[in-house]
Amino acid sequence: MPETIVIKGNVLTPREQICGGSVVVEGGRIAEVSEGKAPQGRVLDFEGCYVVPGFVDIHVHGGAGEDVMDASEGGLDRLSLFLAAGGVTSFLATTYTDSQDRTLKAVREIGEAAKRGTRGARLLGLHMEGPYISTGRSGAQNRAHIRLPALDELGQASLEAGGSLRMVTLAPEVDGALEAVRWLASRGIVPAAGHTDATYDEARAGIEAGIRHASHLFNGMRSLHHREPGLVGAALDDERVTVELIADYYHIHPAVLRIVTRLKGAGRTALVSDSIAAAGLPDGDYSLGGMKVAVRHGKSLLESGTLAGSTIRLCDAVRNMVEKADVPLREAVEMASTTPARVAGVTDRKGSIAPGMDADITVLDRDLSVMLTMVEGRVVYEKEAL
Repeated sequence: MPETIVIKGNVLTPREQICGGSVVVEGGRIAEVSEGKAPQGRVLDFEGCYVVPGFVDIHVHGGAGEDVMDASEGGLDRLSLFLAAGGVTSFLATTYTDSQDRTLKAVREIGEAAKRGTRGARLLGLHMEGPYISTGRSGAQNRAHIRLPALDELGQASLEAGGSLRMVTLAPEVDGALEAVRWLASRGIVPAAGHTDATYDEARAGIEAGIRHASHLFNGMRSLHHREPGLVGAALDDERVTVELIADYYHIHPAVLRIVTRLKGAGRTALVSDSIAAAGLPDGDYSLGGMKVAVRHGKSLLESGTLAGSTIRLCDAVRNMVEKADVPLREAVEMASTTPARVAGVTDRKGSIAPGMDADITVLDRDLSVMLTMVEGRVVYEKEAL
């Protein structure tokens, strides 16, 4: 018989918060969510702490010195453990604009790791950010490798990924983009808009073609204007589109985080880290795609002053949403778990605490720091007692 594990605390289910509740885990899945006495088993008692669905990060470039573009078995394992320490139980490894050879090599490694499994957070698959983006809105992406969408390259990437390609971020206004969007959507791969100078009409055309997600809203795209809303306005106005927010204090003002949450709701807003290899490391000078990145006080910048990803994990984003943007904890947790799980297409087993779901569970203390992370019934991170 599989071991029974009982996690006690204030449990956040899809419907309610159960104070002093219990989550019963058996065989890697949630067997029961209880308000009263739980079955006998190994008890992990987190009285006064929050027992929440494991976080799902769908936009991760790296962390702890590991870069997804240099993907290797050991590197992806170390990245998965770093993410787990931030409450993440599953993630999409995210590439950035680079040469076709380097991109396909990374895609192949990520696909193999997704099948093999990782030691920490579960690698769900691949998010390709670029290379089919706007040169004028490239941000920290290397312009030298930006190219027009090519279905043969997309097909090869999908093949090399072994079925684990889940999302592609592109600019809907570039030549060939709408054909690529339709190609992706027809294969169940999420077409996302990002690093784009699209007008409102161009963004609407992309949405009608199949775009259902906006990568790191406001960043890497034309600003919202009352006479030309651009992609920001189109995404906020369309219920079919989910949006990403990087809640690190630097990318978006807390008031705007609050406004977007009110407009889209937690069910259409996904928190992401957009973390780079320097995440989790001290301030210093690093590299991203061959470009120099300086990290100062946790803020990562190119030499030009352009923001270059972030150094946060999703536990930091949740805390920032609650403490700085005044978003209720339940909504912030939904934005870090259920909503990104829906974008990644895994809500049948991940993103909520309910019987039958994978036992992907994060425990937060009263300060919203991570106490424990469980992935499919395995404790992959536990905070050391002082």
